[in-house]
Amino acid sequence: MKNRRIAWLLLMLLTIPLGLFAQNITVKGVVTDSEGEPIIGASVIEKGKSGNGTITNLDGNFTLNVSGKNKKLVISYIGMTTQEVDAATGKVIKVVLHDDAQALDEVVVIGYGTSKRGDLTGSVASVGAKTLKDIPVTSAASAITGRLAGVNVVTTEGSPDATINIRVRGGGSITQDNSPLIILDGFEVSSLNDVPPTDIESIEVLKDAASTAIYGARGANGVILVSTKNPTEGRVSISLNTYIQTKTLSNKLDVMDPYEFVLMQYENARQKSSNPTDFNNKYGHAYEHYIYQGDPGTDWQDEVFGTHPVASYLDLSVNGGTEKAKYKLAFIHQDQPSVMVGNGLKQNNLNASFNFKPFKFLTMEYRTRLLHKEVDGSGTEGVSLLDALRQAPTEGLDEYMTLPEDDTYFDPDQLEEIVRFNPKEESEKNYKKRINKSLNTMGALTWDIAKGLTLRNEFGFENNTEEQRKFWGMGTKNAKNNNNQPMAEWMMKQGTKWQLTNVLNYNFTLDDDAHDIRLMLGQEIKNQQTTTKTYSTRYFPENTTAEKAFDNLSLGTPYENSSKADSPSRISSFFGRINYGYKDKYLATFTLRADGSSKFAANNRWGFFPAGALAWRLSNEDFMQDVTWISNLKLRLSYGTSGNDRIDADLYQKLYGVSSKTPAGWGEMSHYYYQFYNTKYVYNPNVKWETTVTRNLGFDFGFFKERLSGTVDIYWNTVKDLLVPSDIPGYTGYTKLMTNVGQTSNKGIELQLNAYIVETKDFSLNATFNIGHNKNKIDKLASGEKEWILTSGWNKSVMNADDYRAYVGGTSGLIYGYVNDGFYKVEDFEYFDSKSRTWKLKEGVVDSSPLSDTPRPGNAKFKKLTPVDPNSSNPYQLTEADRTVIGNTTPKFSGGFGLNATYKGFDLSMFFNFMYDFDVFNANKVMLTTWADNHENNFGMEVASDKRWRNFDDMGNEIRYSPELLAEFNKNATMWNPTSIGKPISMSYAVEDGSFLRLNSATLGYTLPQEWTKKAGLNKVRFYVAGSNLFTITGYSGYDPEVDIATGLTPNIDNNRYPRSRTYTFGAQLTF
Repeated sequence: MKNRRIAWLLLMLLTIPLGLFAQNITVKGVVTDSEGEPIIGASVIEKGKSGNGTITNLDGNFTLNVSGKNKKLVISYIGMTTQEVDAATGKVIKVVLHDDAQALDEVVVIGYGTSKRGDLTGSVASVGAKTLKDIPVTSAASAITGRLAGVNVVTTEGSPDATINIRVRGGGSITQDNSPLIILDGFEVSSLNDVPPTDIESIEVLKDAASTAIYGARGANGVILVSTKNPTEGRVSISLNTYIQTKTLSNKLDVMDPYEFVLMQYENARQKSSNPTDFNNKYGHAYEHYIYQGDPGTDWQDEVFGTHPVASYLDLSVNGGTEKAKYKLAFIHQDQPSVMVGNGLKQNNLNASFNFKPFKFLTMEYRTRLLHKEVDGSGTEGVSLLDALRQAPTEGLDEYMTLPEDDTYFDPDQLEEIVRFNPKEESEKNYKKRINKSLNTMGALTWDIAKGLTLRNEFGFENNTEEQRKFWGMGTKNAKNNNNQPMAEWMMKQGTKWQLTNVLNYNFTLDDDAHDIRLMLGQEIKNQQTTTKTYSTRYFPENTTAEKAFDNLSLGTPYENSSKADSPSRISSFFGRINYGYKDKYLATFTLRADGSSKFAANNRWGFFPAGALAWRLSNEDFMQDVTWISNLKLRLSYGTSGNDRIDADLYQKLYGVSSKTPAGWGEMSHYYYQFYNTKYVYNPNVKWETTVTRNLGFDFGFFKERLSGTVDIYWNTVKDLLVPSDIPGYTGYTKLMTNVGQTSNKGIELQLNAYIVETKDFSLNATFNIGHNKNKIDKLASGEKEWILTSGWNKSVMNADDYRAYVGGTSGLIYGYVNDGFYKVEDFEYFDSKSRTWKLKEGVVDSSPLSDTPRPGNAKFKKLTPVDPNSSNPYQLTEADRTVIGNTTPKFSGGFGLNATYKGFDLSMFFNFMYDFDVFNANKVMLTTWADNHENNFGMEVASDKRWRNFDDMGNEIRYSPELLAEFNKNATMWNPTSIGKPISMSYAVEDGSFLRLNSATLGYTLPQEWTKKAGLNKVRFYVAGSNLFTITGYSGYDPEVDIATGLTPNIDNNRYPRSRTYTFGAQLTF
């Protein structure tokens, strides 16, 4: 023990000075632990003067000069409670520091209550306000990215309002929603996107059944509990956190400049004609192409994403009150223009919390949250990224021509104006605006009935409205389909939720606190309903703008109007929990919940979800008391079930609705006003709960008084009775039937580490690390089924469109397609017939003509994977059967690590997240390296003139019919000739390893000394600079590998996705 403290002292002596500035009095003292051992290196600071301090020596002694009488000293040491003592002279002050069990006594939120972390029997991961407050992001979901083991947070794209997918331990449902249940201050919400991180006190993620079963039908995919900051008593405190932020595109793709583009287009034109007149007139003859050399051309990525916008964020809160009445008000405003022209987000949050205690036995709470959010722009749906990448970088000779000095014969009316791609105009023509408004209010009464006996009544209500406006101007696809006139669509969706919760808790101990028993009984009712109205209008005058159209829809002609009101979704629940602890060594938890859901027929309505967990705190056993370097050691074991009812309402019953196209009227002959309410799913009264069974083995540890702590969890989750929409024959009038078939499982291991490396008066350094491995498996599908054949639909022209698979015994998200084998070379051919100008393949060389035209040197070549049929007329020709699994989209490992350091007033934090061993289908690359949908479009530099196979040299000389010359000219070629592939293909060339390491965030701050700020009437002033997505180490060639991960059955397709931006932030935090 003493040797270890000596080592810490030597380290600290290198980083802090001993004693500062001789003052009025000298104070001497000694610091020991509860066993009388001297504490070496304890920090001793004069309160209110952080610059005046020292540390204890080898014997625990210290001497410090302080600035006068009636002063206080603050004594602290890692893993021990901090103490304040009076600074006195004439005697040696004796200070005893006790072990700080704060890490184990930290209160964490669990289902319908709280618990000390040391008493947990389930798997719970947490992020606190201390971590969140210094991360300048706009949503809580972004703030927890990579910070929790087994919790994958993926932003699907880079738009300001991008969907953020959260998956806890992979999720087990194949076709239904795998998102976790999110509870915000006791109320269920749909996402974390609209929750400002600066207003959050803590986020807890419940991962195993021992923790989630108390939520029954909603907890199968994990539970995220978000607690916002509570009002605190004291004088009025005003806090301001504000920053400005600039954004830029984090990565750009390398596309052809004008010279490379013209060479490529010339080759295509010459392959069709020996004298391509139209091409020559526009771009010049081959001997003129030198004029394009050195011309960078138009960078369309800059035109679309080069706005370099400045965003702003403001969080203003007021807090105060007395012991009986406390309040907290917070206003958050953010203005987030996007790097993409015509896109952006504006959002205002107003949150209010009140806490009243009129009597000792009664506490009253009230919270309300208001949200107003506007999102402008339709992203890459309106301004296609792929179209921008493929825009020609030059318009040809016209860009190099100037008018002669003598313009006598020049007639401007005869000048044909070239209309080029204009991102701003495209955005205006594909107008989209979304307006979200939300009111969430909750009231609670907590009754202290008797010692240990409390009753809590909660009622919450939420109203959401989403207004969406879409407009398609002249030249858009929708306009062309409607007499080439503008068209508009207005949609209003309204949703209401309410819930009533009553929870009775009784906590007591027996036998001198040896037996700790906590009982909980609860009842809950939830109701939710959504209504939707849609109005579409077409045939607007040609010059109509979006603003004019929505100001006066009568300018157009009404087209289709519809309204829809879903049946209310209701859940009635009863639940209970028993927590038992014996001598703080042996812990047990048992829970049971019964849920009745209106989404199922009466005979399947109720689901019962039990769970149990045991824990053994080895560190509290008598035989461990002499092992002083172990501060916590706990073994956990849990088993339980939870459910999933996340399907549409009314799938179990036949209902009728009103047609949106056929008006009501007399004398109808062949059209009917009424129709089946659900025209997609045939009703199935036998559909029932999807059930998840969870098994978890956990190990919590802490060493050196929690200097190093962590958890290890091993889990095995099984999802039974999968809710799957099965295809049915079209003659039934429907396309789907919701059924319970099959089973999946997830097995994995998680590790979370926290380390306090250095903690001295002036300097601290701590680190976090987490990693998770999850393996998903499809155990069985419907009776007799061994695979699912799936279609992603990323492009309507894809050859053999069924490009994904899911196998029994394997996993979902498997990319399926052809395996590339480079390109044909001259030596692949037996001979060249100069008369017919045809090439004869050698025996045994695969014939890839179904994919890449008639075989010739330079054409793309693919592997034949099926056995050769000797009876076939062309046994080596490629067929559909030569496809195989070419990629696995599930990451093998994911996690993150971070460092946090302070030095005097400075603070530095960095956080990295990573994913390892998963595949991405780079659809953009397919479109940039083939002739698919190409109309004088541009290409990627993967097929530049020094890389691709060429049939014409730089001067336009034809070499494709001279085998020896052709082979010599292309001896260094590494890519096929793009003209050989005319349609998109699901092929291995486009499948790339998406593994990455990202510097997710970095922040450097400085807090001004209090001696300065108090003179200005401020308690705290901190300035900071920060950056997010600062760099990414990856082998992926696209914009970003983190795209659509774990989204549906056909994930990880990088096709026309809004790329991520890099942000730089400058901010200030002030407390009055």
